Amino acid sequence: MITAIVLAAGEGSRMGELKQLLPWGEKTIIETVISRLQASTLKGEVRVVLGAEADRVREVLENNNMLDPVIRENPDYSRGMFSSVLTGMEDIPSEVEGLLFMLADQPLVTTSIYNRLLAEFRRREPLLMAPSCRGNRGHPLLISSSLIPEIYELAEGGEPEGGLRSLLRKRSGDIEYVEIDDKAVITDLDYKEDYREHHPGRFEGE
Repeated sequence: MITAIVLAAGEGSRMGELKQLLPWGEKTIIETVISRLQASTLKGEVRVVLGAEADRVREVLENNNMLDPVIRENPDYSRGMFSSVLTGMEDIPSEVEGLLFMLADQPLVTTSIYNRLLAEFRRREPLLMAPSCRGNRGHPLLISSSLIPEIYELAEGGEPEGGLRSLLRKRSGDIEYVEIDDKAVITDLDYKEDYREHHPGRFEGE
């Protein structure tokens, strides 16, 4: 069983508004990410870590009867993404074999991409796995549950420099890659220009 942790606590300062609730087709960005994970072969929980404007995001998710995520709120989200990683990992069931960490601003990643990564993770049983597109590491990141103690060790003494990236640097030789010929795995929506490019019309006239 693999648990997904969607990191959705950011305030969208570079976008100028909360990215999670921007329209994406008939849904919002965060609803799209969650629905595609739920439609995958994940089998475990989809956990969503909220922070900035958590009540607004929670209301949208709870009003969508098609979604059933486990919602966790990180009151310390301003400390950085690693604090949300730890919030999402709280009380992970002992039978979980791996964690899938996903960013809430990558709605281009399809269910078929999730399914391919999950299948490779189950087949290879790596310590760490990530998609790669044209030589660039992307998301989601999959981590074996055997590394959970090591993640908690990173938190000892305070917030680690770079968060999970410090684990990836330390364990760089253990990362196994799955080549995905789709820029979705390396495309996030940090700025209005990114959103315009991938979802035209939202900021026209501004």
